[in-house]
Amino acid sequence: MRTIARYGARHTPGSTGAIAATIRSGQAIQGPAIREFEQSFAAYHQRRHAVAASYGRMAFYYILKALELSPGSEVILPALTFWVIPEIVRVAGLRPVFADVDPRTYNLDPSGLQAVLSPNSRAVVPTHLYGQPCAMDSILGIAKEHGLRVIEDCAHAVGATYRGRKVGTFGDAAFFSFQTLKGLNTFGGGMALTDDDVLAGRIRRLAEAESWPSMGNILRKIAGGYLQRAFISRIGFSLSLFPIFYLASFFGHYDLSRFLWEKIRPLDPLPPSYRTRYSNIQAIMGLRLLPLLDGLNRQNQEHASVFNEGLKTTASIEAPHCISEASHVYYQYCIRASDPASLSRRAIRRGVDIEVMHVDICNRLKLFSEFARSCPGAESTAQTLQLPVYAGLQREDVDWILHVIREAARELPPLG
Repeated sequence: MRTIARYGARHTPGSTGAIAATIRSGQAIQGPAIREFEQSFAAYHQRRHAVAASYGRMAFYYILKALELSPGSEVILPALTFWVIPEIVRVAGLRPVFADVDPRTYNLDPSGLQAVLSPNSRAVVPTHLYGQPCAMDSILGIAKEHGLRVIEDCAHAVGATYRGRKVGTFGDAAFFSFQTLKGLNTFGGGMALTDDDVLAGRIRRLAEAESWPSMGNILRKIAGGYLQRAFISRIGFSLSLFPIFYLASFFGHYDLSRFLWEKIRPLDPLPPSYRTRYSNIQAIMGLRLLPLLDGLNRQNQEHASVFNEGLKTTASIEAPHCISEASHVYYQYCIRASDPASLSRRAIRRGVDIEVMHVDICNRLKLFSEFARSCPGAESTAQTLQLPVYAGLQREDVDWILHVIREAARELPPLG
C-alpha cells in the first residue's frame, strides 16, 4: 500500500551542507544574508521594501503598529482564518471584526466586507486562503471608498497572482509566513512587504528593536524543521503517524493532528519566542529556495489539475472553485464531500492522509466570543477536507490519491 502524508516540506538539495557551513562560519545568527534575502524577496514582488521577522504573525503585528491606528480601531478580517491573526489584532490594541467568506472560494466576500463596515473601520485583511487570491478589485474598491488600509495575508499564497500581479502587491502592506510547511520554507520566520517608504521605515524599526535569537534557539528551529520533514517523509510517515491514524480510524474520527498544533489562547503579552529577530541562517535557506518557488508552485498546480479533471464526475465531491484571472498555487486542495468523516476514514485505510479543516472559524471560537456574529459562509466550511497536493508528490502518488478518493466516494451519497 502506498502511504502519502497530508503535508510536504519544500527544501533545496544541499541545504544541510549550507546550514552546517553557516554554523561553522559563526554567521548563523547575524550576517549579510538577511538583508540580501529581504532585497531579493522585494525584487521578486517588484516592491521597494521587505522586512524579515521571527514569524509571519509578527510581520503582521509590526504592520499594524506601523500604521499607527488609533486604539480600538476596527480591523476587518475573514471569519475563516488562522486564530492567531485576529488575536494579533487584539494584542495590538485594536478590535477584530469578522466578515463572512464566499463559501465557494473560502476567501473574504466583498458583500461580507460591506456588511460589517462601521464608522470605526480602519483596515481590512484579505486572506488569500489555501493559495487562491481574493477578488482584490472589489475589495480595493470598497477600501478606497471607505478609507480603509489594506493588509494582505499571503501566508498560504506566496507566488500566486491576480490579474498578472503577485499577491502582496495590492494593498498598503502584506505579510508572509516561512514556516516549515509553507510555500517558502525557512524553518520559521516571516516577511512584511510594502512600497510605502514611511511605513517600511516604521516596520523596520520595530523589527530591528527585537533581540537576536540565541544559538540554542536557532538550533532548535533547525532540529524541529528536520524532525517535521522526517515525520512526513514517505518512510517516516509510514512508520510513525500512519499506523496511529490507521488504527484510530476504526474508533471514530482518526484525525489527531489537533493535538500537534499550537494551543488556542490569549497572546497578550506576546510570548518571548515571538520577540526575536530573523536569523542569517534562515535567510540563507530563503535565498536558496526563492529562485525555485515558481517551479514548485507549478508542480502544485499540475497536481491540482489532475484532481480537477478526475473529480469532475464525482457527485459526492465538490472540487475547489477558482476565480477568473487568478493563479491559485494550491497550498491546500480544499474539497467538500457529502460525508467527509467517512471519506477521510476510507482514505487513510488505503494510505492517503487527508486533513480536516486546516484553519479556524474564528467567529465561533471561545477566544473571540465578545466579537461573535453570524457568518454562515464560513460556518459552512466546517467539514471541508484538504487533499495532499504538494510539489514533492510524484505523478504516481497523485494518481493514487485520485484513485483512492474516487473509490471511497463511490459509496457516499451525492452532495445536496
